Amino acid sequence: MREWKPGDLVTVVTVNRGLPIWQLRKGSKRQDALEWAGEIAGPSLVGPGWWNVRRESPKGRGRGGVYAVPGSEIKPRKRR
Repeated sequence: MREWKPGDLVTVVTVNRGLPIWQLRKGSKRQDALEWAGEIAGPSLVGPGWWNVRRESPKGRGRGGVYAVPGSEIKPRKRR
């Protein structure tokens, strides 16, 4: 598992947990996975392998919230 540093740019890919299980199996038109851009804020207190990620707001205005994300759902992103 990768060690992240505060300020690292990342992409978070997570399962859309709001979908009922039967819709995931059917392959409905709704997205089964969500992907969003963010920046590592630091390690999370949830436990080992979890990171606090600050979500980038759409259109780059201000900053989004900070979310605890498991390391398995985080991948690196290049600077623009």
